[in-house]
Amino acid sequence: MTIFSTINQIDQNIILYISEHLRTPVLDSIMVFFSRIGNAGLVWIVICILLIASKKYRTVGIIAATVLITNTILGELILKNAIGRIRPYDALGLDIIIDKLNSFSMPSGHAISSFSVAFIVVFLVKEWKVYLPILILAIVITLSRVYLSVHYPTDVLLSIIIAFIVSFTATKIARAKGLITDKS
Repeated sequence: MTIFSTINQIDQNIILYISEHLRTPVLDSIMVFFSRIGNAGLVWIVICILLIASKKYRTVGIIAATVLITNTILGELILKNAIGRIRPYDALGLDIIIDKLNSFSMPSGHAISSFSVAFIVVFLVKEWKVYLPILILAIVITLSRVYLSVHYPTDVLLSIIIAFIVSFTATKIARAKGLITDKS
């Protein structure tokens, strides 16, 4: 057994466990809600616009929007098609409570967009009242995708890693260019 088949088996076991043991009508409703607000990155676009509209956080918003666009292109247009991983509900023959999707599973667009904005805000904003709700929202949206069987845990893990690397790099470049000097 290869490392990839072992990881795939663990991923499948987690999805099956969630599907068989953790699903409840209340949790279903909560997770569908959070998954939907993450659709098309809309909530993250709105957050970027709000940051850009604020004089205090304008630079943070511009950097967050740049990372969001970069990671959307990287994840949705390049990696998703290059990797071509079948979604868990198709691979495992599961019924799902949201509409089936016509794209591949890895990386997760919801997770990569969520953490693209969340990491920039965490890296550049010192006020926990600003960054903590954004980080929590990113976590819940990302977990909703695994709960709903549309992504494997490793799909979202890879997405978070990509978002971290691009966000960290963007922050370093912005500091080197003098666009930001310290946390806002």
